[in-house]
Amino acid sequence: MLIPEGMFYAGCLPDGRLAGAAKLTRFGSGEWWLEGIRVDPKLRGQGIGRAIHAYGVALAEALHRASGESTAEVRFCTDLNNTAVHRMAATFQFRQVAQFWRYSVRVQPSAAYAETFQRCTLDHLPALRTFLDQSPHFANVQQSTIEARWQCRRLTDARLRALIEQGMVWLWRGIHHDSARIDGVLIGYVGSPYRQMQPEFNVTYLDAQVGGLASIARAARALGATLDVPSLRHMILARGERLVAIEQAGWRRPKDDSGKACLFSRPLSQTITLIS
Repeated sequence: MLIPEGMFYAGCLPDGRLAGAAKLTRFGSGEWWLEGIRVDPKLRGQGIGRAIHAYGVALAEALHRASGESTAEVRFCTDLNNTAVHRMAATFQFRQVAQFWRYSVRVQPSAAYAETFQRCTLDHLPALRTFLDQSPHFANVQQSTIEARWQCRRLTDARLRALIEQGMVWLWRGIHHDSARIDGVLIGYVGSPYRQMQPEFNVTYLDAQVGGLASIARAARALGATLDVPSLRHMILARGERLVAIEQAGWRRPKDDSGKACLFSRPLSQTITLIS
């Protein structure tokens, strides 16, 4: 299992009081992730969040240069409505590269649909990699899963091996019904993102051949029924054709319209020109 490298860092006032904190994580080679920027509510509006963010970017830059890796990026997710963070992202030359909306659905038992999935093994890895590399959706989601607390992680070969070994990858053969062909891929796990919530089947990557998304999303409900959970959730790439397809399969948005995430990215080893 891959263990990310990370560190918390804090901002303090001159008298030593904690003003805020955040976390920087290295998921893998050239892959840095910022999250959890928090500022004391009594101190907001004084630029502390901006300073903590700037320190995180600078820290990622310094660690990247020390690593000797040729290319790298730092990324983070934030809520669609968090316009203050969006403005700060632009200041530090981050670019919004994807947007994800949360959908959920009740399981729907069906042996026929469930049997269109096969648990992926390491022997399937070359065919799986070929499928992903040829998938437009894989490129559009920045070659990433989106996991608990909106963490986006690259699906490198090492990451895929770890997920396969944990039993979290399924191959779908629901179009051609041919064991020699992959019609779609589902990656997910049973768990709860928050302690007060009951476990669900959390789908972190969902992909199918052109025209197959509604079918694999429908079949996923049957797969979820075999995992002894009541429901599924998925942060889907917010593109019109994908939203239509997943809704055709019975998935729905939260009634309060929450759960909309924006993914921002910035290359490292890039000079920052602050935008006022």
